[in-house]
Amino acid sequence: MLIHLFRPAVLLVGLSSLAGAQGAPAVLEKIVHEGKNNSHVWETLIYISEEIGTRLTGSTGLAEANEWTRSEFERLGLTNAHLAPWGEIPVRFDRGPSRAGMVAPTERPFEFTTRSWGAGTDGPVRGPVFLMPTTQEELDSIADSLDGAWIMVESRRRGRRSRDSEDEEADESRALAEALLATIDAAPIAGKISSSRNDLVITGGARGWRELTMDTLPTDVEISVRRSDFEAMQELLKAGEAVEVEADLDNRFSAGPITLNNTVAEIRGTEWPEQVVILSAHLDSWDGPGSMGTQDNGTGSSVMLEAARILMAAGVQPKRTIRFCLWTGEEQGLLGSKGYVDALTEEELALITAAFVDDGGTNYQGGLVCIESMQPMLETALAPAVEAFPDFEVLNVVRDAMPRGGASDHASFNRKGVPGFFWIEKGMGGREDKNYGFIHHTQHDTPRYAVEEYLVQSATTSAVTAYNLAMADERLPREERADDADATPKPPPAKTITGPMTGIWNVNMLLGEGADPMKAQLTFQHYEGGGFGGVSESAMGQVKIIKGHFDPTTSEGTFAFDLEGAEGTSRFKLVDGKVEGELFMFGESSGSYTGKRQETVESPLNGEWVGTFSEMDATFTLTLSLYPDGVVRGSYKSSQSDSPLVGGKWDEKAGALTFEYEYPHAGLLPVEAHLKDGKLVGSINGSMGFEAAKNG
Repeated sequence: MLIHLFRPAVLLVGLSSLAGAQGAPAVLEKIVHEGKNNSHVWETLIYISEEIGTRLTGSTGLAEANEWTRSEFERLGLTNAHLAPWGEIPVRFDRGPSRAGMVAPTERPFEFTTRSWGAGTDGPVRGPVFLMPTTQEELDSIADSLDGAWIMVESRRRGRRSRDSEDEEADESRALAEALLATIDAAPIAGKISSSRNDLVITGGARGWRELTMDTLPTDVEISVRRSDFEAMQELLKAGEAVEVEADLDNRFSAGPITLNNTVAEIRGTEWPEQVVILSAHLDSWDGPGSMGTQDNGTGSSVMLEAARILMAAGVQPKRTIRFCLWTGEEQGLLGSKGYVDALTEEELALITAAFVDDGGTNYQGGLVCIESMQPMLETALAPAVEAFPDFEVLNVVRDAMPRGGASDHASFNRKGVPGFFWIEKGMGGREDKNYGFIHHTQHDTPRYAVEEYLVQSATTSAVTAYNLAMADERLPREERADDADATPKPPPAKTITGPMTGIWNVNMLLGEGADPMKAQLTFQHYEGGGFGGVSESAMGQVKIIKGHFDPTTSEGTFAFDLEGAEGTSRFKLVDGKVEGELFMFGESSGSYTGKRQETVESPLNGEWVGTFSEMDATFTLTLSLYPDGVVRGSYKSSQSDSPLVGGKWDEKAGALTFEYEYPHAGLLPVEAHLKDGKLVGSINGSMGFEAAKNG
């Protein structure tokens, strides 16, 4: 058990002892047989990826995908196959064939991207490359050569922060940087070249894309290249070499208005047609060079089309309507699903049994997050698929409440009180040992890393689950909420405060007699109203700390940690500023630890921040603490993530915060923000804009 001590824990409920399925056994047998032995899901994925390609919201590619999926649903025999409009934009953006690379002193093609709805070039543009000047003297030295030049700009500063830097000095440095940048922006340069954080090039969108007109199109060209490409040019320039880059960026704008649609089709119910079970995925994708939008989310869209094919081939006659929805605008903030849900009446919302969303890449459908009252019925609905794929573990996660927010389309339903489910995606993440973080919004989102057998399981599981719920005598129970009349996401109620355990404790752990000490960090946060929580990080991973209690009269305390359903505990005491504690599992001692607190640096950054997204109805909470050398520790919490910050850094001079956090199924997502007028303003993954304010 000790080997698992520092792994994340969730309450898992197995699917071993289940009641019989709600649907007709003979029909379920046909569904499983058709799904496992006559699958078309891979061919569908290849067509969406390679024939249609990327599907940016509002683009020609997405319009083609909308119409093709509508016609496919119709061809399969579904009824009411149509395009459901949810919005309109003034300008269409399409990305044509593009290339960029270093052409002197040596040739080096780039792996790169530009922002969607960003400026392109008017044919090939070749010019000299210069580093972004950091002083007036450096700017003066290149002033006569800026016409047609490419300027290399660091996306984030990596310099070491001076411990004794003064606010006045930082302000002066920031003012100089802004003045230099303004001069560069006013010059007739070819464009700017920035670096990705690593060799994954992530595509996002330009802000204000919904308000663009043909009179307000962007003109400043900005290219983001792999870190290795960026550093190769840096080294050549620092060695005194003359570097040239050529780029041909075919970014096309065309006048609208452009109608934005979801694709909708259904298998009409025979007894209660007004009651609906929704199977869905988002059809749109980002459109970066190299990407085909395969795993985000061609896989989910293909699974939906295949589930529809399976059900029609099996000849199902469900009592309730099974409706298929392929959302668009998901990447820009769940816009299509939100528009769909907002257009429904209260009576129509009440008739939706459940809405399922497949948006986790190539992995298989490994369970659902639900509340206890839903669990028996969902177990029953899933059971035939679990039996059909014994090598694929399926486990439901039971929580006290359904999530309100979220970063996929199920959130649009949950915020209205409709049971919305995001399939827990499990598996290898992708072929060739590539996880979803390697693929998500990057140049690698192609069929190369997709796993066909996982898609077969997902399509069959979706078909089985929807059929059983559509045939059940009763509808899925709903969560009782006191504020259903106003089901808008709210920030976590527990406000953090400073307490005796607040901060990061660097400890040495002894996990068994004769074992070598293991270093770990315990991060504690006190909450208003009593108690504390946090997270433990070590070489073995991370685990959440819960139920913390500290008695200031004795300087002693306790906390618990949840270990795959088994709760461990710790007793500790503070002695001369150090913590000494013991760990217990199943009532027996399993290890000990000692250590001291890492002291923080005074900063306006420290504290709890509540953030809102610019184009999504959801909130998050950041807890930040600044330590020496610009290190930032803390946590990111939302309805979808509860993660410690990874690689947090604060650049005092630039007023810039950078870190990463763990997002389920996507791996680490990068965050960049600036402190401006007392608020943190930035973006997640280069595309999702946010603003955060101090809590209290």
